[in-house]
Amino acid sequence: MGVINSREKNPIPGVDYSEVCFPDEFHLGTGIFTTVVEAGSLKKMSPIISNVLNEPYFLMIVTINLGIDQVTVLIGKAHDEGAIDRKVFNIPKDIVVEDSHDFTVAFMDWDIKALTLNGKELENVPVARD
Repeated sequence: MGVINSREKNPIPGVDYSEVCFPDEFHLGTGIFTTVVEAGSLKKMSPIISNVLNEPYFLMIVTINLGIDQVTVLIGKAHDEGAIDRKVFNIPKDIVVEDSHDFTVAFMDWDIKALTLNGKELENVPVARD
C-alpha cells in the first residue's frame, strides 16, 4: 500500500497548479484533489475546469463557475461511464476575484465528502439525481 501524490504546474490557463493525493495506490476512490487558481484568474475567465484523469481507473472534474456562483465536482472511473458521484457547492458572494484561491475536494469510497475554499468548507447544494 503506497501513497500516490501527483502535482502539475500550470495545467491550464488560470490555474497555478493542481495536485491529487491518494493515500492508498490500490484504492483510487479516496483522496484529495486541489486546484489553486492564479491571482486574478477568477476575474478573467469563467468557468475554470480543472481535472485529473487516470483512465480507466479515475476521473475527477472540478468546474469553478462564478457566473452562477457554484463549483460542480464529478468523480468517476472513466470518460465513457457516468459519474459515480456529483456534488454542487456555493461560492461565497464575497470572494475576492483578484486573489489566488485554493479549491480542495475531499473524497472517500467514491463519494465527494467536502469542498473547501482556502480551508473553509463550502455549502453543498442539493442536486436532482437521474
